[in-house]
Amino acid sequence: MHSTSLNKSILHQKRQELDFLHHFYGLGYDLIDLSAIEQFDWTKLSEDDLGLMNERHKWQHEGSLFALRSDWTNAIVRYRQKYQLDSEKIAYSGPVYTLTNEKHQYGLETFTNDISKQTAVMKQMVDYIKNKLNISLSVAVISHNTLLKNLLSKEELADELTCKFIKERNRDALKVQLGSEHPILELMSHPAAEQASYVKEHMPHLKRHIEEMNLWESVLIEANVSYVYGDMLALPSQTYYKGISIQLYSEDKVEPIASGGQYSSPTNAFGIGLNI
Repeated sequence: MHSTSLNKSILHQKRQELDFLHHFYGLGYDLIDLSAIEQFDWTKLSEDDLGLMNERHKWQHEGSLFALRSDWTNAIVRYRQKYQLDSEKIAYSGPVYTLTNEKHQYGLETFTNDISKQTAVMKQMVDYIKNKLNISLSVAVISHNTLLKNLLSKEELADELTCKFIKERNRDALKVQLGSEHPILELMSHPAAEQASYVKEHMPHLKRHIEEMNLWESVLIEANVSYVYGDMLALPSQTYYKGISIQLYSEDKVEPIASGGQYSSPTNAFGIGLNI
């Protein structure tokens, strides 16, 4: 039999899910609910689909490929393209499945080139986390996917060891992997707080990306996130991120409570997902 505490936990999760959907419906978001089973055509898989496929539970049946949903943004993008859905703002909730676990995710997507509208969506998510869930946000990390694409070749970006050493900030290993004269080694030689200034001065073709990061930093500072910083060397959490990428952390947590970023759908879009 279910214990009282387990019953209460289930009811709490369902109430929290409904509260999230009601809240953002009231702010003008359209709601979407998709099947957890997705169907693919092998001949029409996008690069992003292929990148996610290794982490999916998948199977074939009568010539079609099926998989459990592993990412809401990817599923919504394909749904919008298939049915010409014209909603500018979407809110969703439901499970996602990887090879090793299941998690319940709430999220927001906006399909617009207007950066002020994108940052407004992020501020609404921050406000919900702080004021509705009563969770304080201690750290926000902002990166720009284009930075590493300009510092590394396609082959270097695709190399698992190179990505591992960058994530670990392992300069000695990267010297062996990339050579001591590689520009990423020079960037890493500067303290994190000085790297943005170094990029603006020595890599003027990347100045615009630093200014974009500064804009999003200012928005999060205005939203009273305790500590906000830009990471010049962050690898995006999803392959489809094409611009700004953001991770929000609550106190004493190693994994981000929310993460998101800019992507193409096929034009500019922004999404942020909340992991509860």
